[in-house]
Amino acid sequence: GAPERILEACAKTMCDDGTVSPWSADEKKAVEGMLHEATKEAMRTLAFAVAVVPLEAPIDPEKLRERRADLERELTYVGFAAIPDPLRPDVREAIDDCRSAGIKVQMITGDTIETARAIGRDIGLLTGKDDLVLTSADFNAMTDDELLEAMPRLRILARAQPLDKLRMVKLHQRRGEVVAVTGDGTNDAPALKQADVGLAMGRAGTEVAKEASKIILLDDAFATIVKAVFWGRALYENIQRFIQFQLTINASALGIAFLAPFFGLQAPFTVLQFLWINVIMDTFASLALCSEPPRRELMRLPPKKRDEPILTQQMRVNLLLTAGFYVAVMVGLLLLMRGTPAAPGLFAGTGPWLTGEGGDAAGLTLRQATIFFTVYVIFQVWNMFNCRSIRIASSGLRNPFANRILLGVLALILVCQALIVTFGGSIFQVEPLGLVDWLWIAAGTFSVIVFSEATRLVRLGLS
Repeated sequence: GAPERILEACAKTMCDDGTVSPWSADEKKAVEGMLHEATKEAMRTLAFAVAVVPLEAPIDPEKLRERRADLERELTYVGFAAIPDPLRPDVREAIDDCRSAGIKVQMITGDTIETARAIGRDIGLLTGKDDLVLTSADFNAMTDDELLEAMPRLRILARAQPLDKLRMVKLHQRRGEVVAVTGDGTNDAPALKQADVGLAMGRAGTEVAKEASKIILLDDAFATIVKAVFWGRALYENIQRFIQFQLTINASALGIAFLAPFFGLQAPFTVLQFLWINVIMDTFASLALCSEPPRRELMRLPPKKRDEPILTQQMRVNLLLTAGFYVAVMVGLLLLMRGTPAAPGLFAGTGPWLTGEGGDAAGLTLRQATIFFTVYVIFQVWNMFNCRSIRIASSGLRNPFANRILLGVLALILVCQALIVTFGGSIFQVEPLGLVDWLWIAAGTFSVIVFSEATRLVRLGLS
């Protein structure tokens, strides 16, 4: 067992030839010195001692265990083992990644305080003079108020007892912190269950620990936890991108529907056209924006607070500005269409740009309704690039070809829109557009990217 416990219970020592003699204070001190040197080298130490069981002692294990206190006195010291436990090569880097990500790492171990200190230095956990290392005895001698004050400096808890980890989790939660705990033993189960995120070891962990956890590490590596944080942050950002894109469409559609009647207009979207816009907004956008590859910069951002909304202030400004731009352009386009019933064609070979045969409930010709519908859809195509950015510090045009799924989805939307316009006819209430029409629509709707980048730079300069 633990050397300090074993040595305390020993009164005799076994010599090289197997004989037993009284253990002198000098011999005991020499062994303690060797143990201390081993622990300073970050070695795990285990001491061995034996006791002669009397002939009259019971054979039954349960009955023998009842006499344990009597038998484990005046033991004969045999020796100790110093076991090197090499660190994984990626641990120090993982600790550094956690520190840059605002994640505080604490080590709770059953090792001696010297071994724990040596390991802490090797992995980069102990870096400052104020870093605090406590033993379980010191930890339990302190009140909760004293520990709450010491928690920001506490790095290592050595010779930890089973309930120490649970107490530490509760103290961190009292401070309002989000707590993740790793563990592999049955004694770790209460702390794993109490923590916000319990992580059990898949290889060395007991079934009790796994049942109490939310995540199981298949390779038992601390670096895997950092990877989980990295991918978790990436997924969270992708959800934010999708929400920003979806709310922008919703806000702009509601704005157009609300403001158009004030100008004597009606948004010329049919039910099927709205259904197609909804497919773009939900299905295609989720595929495109939720497949955005993670950025290494994610591990240099602070953690999310418990009560932090998924829709950040910068996202709100982004979607309101873009939705406002949509509403202004689309309502202006409606007014321009209604105001030019006999305008000449603006593009050679394509026929009248804002005129055509017939009319709909909004007072627009079929061609005008087709242009309005297509302009709104292509606006969303360009806006997917804008929604790649949810912070003013980064541009949506950064590495535009990094997400091939997004590019594929955008191409699919364009092809489907072209097929709907060309062959949708009476089903979608549209008519075919010429190549030059498509080029002008693409160029005009690109303005949403110019607008988004311009406002982002202005806001960045003001911040």
